[in-house]
Amino acid sequence: MAKVEKMVLKKTEFTRSNRPGFSLLELMLALALVSVVGMIVAPNFLSRVPRQQRTQFVETLNAVIHEGWMHALETGHVFKVTLNIERRSLSLHEKTEQIDIDGTEIFKSVALQTVAPGYAWPEHFAVKQLFVQGIDEIAQHTTGNIIEDIWFFIMPEGMAQEVIINMIDAKDTHSAIDGQEVSLVLNPLRVQFEEYEEFRTPAA
Repeated sequence: MAKVEKMVLKKTEFTRSNRPGFSLLELMLALALVSVVGMIVAPNFLSRVPRQQRTQFVETLNAVIHEGWMHALETGHVFKVTLNIERRSLSLHEKTEQIDIDGTEIFKSVALQTVAPGYAWPEHFAVKQLFVQGIDEIAQHTTGNIIEDIWFFIMPEGMAQEVIINMIDAKDTHSAIDGQEVSLVLNPLRVQFEEYEEFRTPAA
């Protein structure tokens, strides 16, 4: 009888030691590993999202400029790219031969092929300065708290004015609490904006 009891006990011990499952220590180690991986991956993922949105904005802006550049070369006319800061919109206009009663040149709107109607750039992009030919047009075109349309020209020869857009990306707090400084600099010869992660000012 004693021999039978020993065999039963041995069988029970074998079954317990080989049954599937995780010990508390194994679970704690797994949770710790997941936490460490999360701390590494999550900040990189979160910081990548604002950068992707900025990239999309720059690509859209450059698409509008390229469209104006192509029209300018084809028609021999001056085109202007207009940014409405309040509505966060982009538009393209072509210079006509007409002038209004004040002697101001008249520009007509051009239907954009590269931007969907009603496009608005993300509201967390706060434009702080917009230099055109060295002049901050934000300071020049602010009436009360309303910022008027700001534009720059693309010439028939295929060149553009010198433009610098300094803005804060409030959604990107990876490197600064108030948001990431972003500067978009238009190369007059290439007629394309390039992005920098710090404010730029016109060369003296």
